[in-house]
Amino acid sequence: MARKKKTRPPAPMPPQARHEFAVAYLNVMLEDAAPEELAAALGRIAQASGGAKLAEKVELSADSLYRTLCRRGNPELRSATALLKAMGMRLVLQPAMGHGTCVGSPAGKAERDSHG
Repeated sequence: MARKKKTRPPAPMPPQARHEFAVAYLNVMLEDAAPEELAAALGRIAQASGGAKLAEKVELSADSLYRTLCRRGNPELRSATALLKAMGMRLVLQPAMGHGTCVGSPAGKAERDSHG
C-alpha cells in the first residue's frame, strides 16, 4: 500500500499580510461582485478579524452583525463604513478606467465647453 505523504499545515500569515489580503479581496469584490456577495465577503473578513470583538467595536451584537453581513443581509453604508473602520480600512472611490470626468469637476466643465 502506498504511503500517504505528510503535508504540513500552512504557516499562519502575519497580521500585516492578513490585512493586505483582506483589503485586496474586498477591492476585488467591490469591483466585480453583486451587492449580496460583497456583504457576504465583508462578513467573512469580519469573522476572520475577530467576530464578536469586532461587533463590540461597531456597537452591534454578534448576531446582528452576522445577520447584516450574511448573503441575504443588506448593510447600510453607515454600518459597512463603521465595520471597515474597526478593521483598519476605509472605503475610497476612484474613477473607473475609460469613464469621463465628473460633471461638476473643472475638467468636466472644460470637456462640456469644448463640445458645445
